Amino acid sequence: MKRLLVCLLFFLPALAWAQYTVTGKIINLYDKKPIEKASVFLSNTTVGSATSDDGSYTLANVKSGQYELIVSAVGYETSTKTIVVNQQLNIPYIELTPKTISLNAVVVKPDPDWQQNYNIFKQELLGSTDYAEQCKILNPDVLNIEFNKKSNTLTATSNDYLEIENKALGYKLKYRLTAFIRNFTAGSLYYQGDTFFIPLEGSKSQQKRWNKNRLNAYLGSSQHYLRSALGNQLSEDGFKTMQLIRKPNPQRPPDSLIRAKLSRFGRMTMSGKRFIIQNNDSLRYWQEKNKLPKMAEYLVTKPLRADSLIKRTDLKGIYALGYKDILYVIYTKKRGNTGYVAASLKAPDYPTSLMNFTEPYAFFDANGVIANPTSVVFEGTWSTDRVAKLLPYDYDPNSGNKP
Repeated sequence: MKRLLVCLLFFLPALAWAQYTVTGKIINLYDKKPIEKASVFLSNTTVGSATSDDGSYTLANVKSGQYELIVSAVGYETSTKTIVVNQQLNIPYIELTPKTISLNAVVVKPDPDWQQNYNIFKQELLGSTDYAEQCKILNPDVLNIEFNKKSNTLTATSNDYLEIENKALGYKLKYRLTAFIRNFTAGSLYYQGDTFFIPLEGSKSQQKRWNKNRLNAYLGSSQHYLRSALGNQLSEDGFKTMQLIRKPNPQRPPDSLIRAKLSRFGRMTMSGKRFIIQNNDSLRYWQEKNKLPKMAEYLVTKPLRADSLIKRTDLKGIYALGYKDILYVIYTKKRGNTGYVAASLKAPDYPTSLMNFTEPYAFFDANGVIANPTSVVFEGTWSTDRVAKLLPYDYDPNSGNKP
């Protein structure tokens, strides 16, 4: 994303669901001939189409926002283009590069740990909610999964679109996994991919259940939060945002000192043929210090105003969210804190999430979608909302029976 000019947002208008049309043409890079039957879709939405015999396409009913336009065709490299939709948009040409066919022999060695790694990958990607149990990956053979014992990291990519059937939300997902890194030592997970949502066909009772589950997945989500913040409706929609200060625990001495003291007072002595560690008061003291958390947290319970968090940018339809400390967000219209829990904070029994900024601003659009996802780290409930609870960016909770 280009460098954006950020200014104060003094007035937060209600969300306007303006819809536009995106048109264009797909051609071959070398001979400039049109490519028919190419797949064209907006990533993470239900909006997609196929090109006609002259290479043209039309994407209708596109809501305002920033999207990744994905174009793929048999025999060509996939194209990804970032677009911002805030008016009728025509993209004159997108050129696809023909794939180069390699004739080199490839020897594939069976991986004895593949099934074990795949099971871990599937749980991490889909999550461990009830919705995840109703998801099925239909073509796991397109995955490339590798576990590095030295770094204790599981990585994965896909050489084609993963097909995921989600019978909890009523979608079939075409998911092109571009990055997946699960670091077990750091306790971190990062994944990214392009998704096309295809609504499943079902009976009236199934459609009713899917719509209910979609709304339940949406309410209290990060997407819901950002839309509510932009519409200045955080309190009305059940969100409460507070300031969480996290700093090194003043009660815990430096790790280097703890290690030195444990080494000194925990030295072994020889008694006959046995090694004995002297259990003295000094040793117990430093063992207790070692149990103390490395970070101390302080919660400022006065709610923060949305207009103190969000600013406009010079790009129409793109907004900036940022804060000097961690944002502590609770959603009061559901019960059960399945996310972030800290006894010292006396957290209420509500879904709780943390937003920890790694960059000055997280940029997002009117759909509640963050354009630079590495700018913020989620902890708590939002960090557990994986692909099984993923909704299209253009999801409208007021759409009735529409996807």
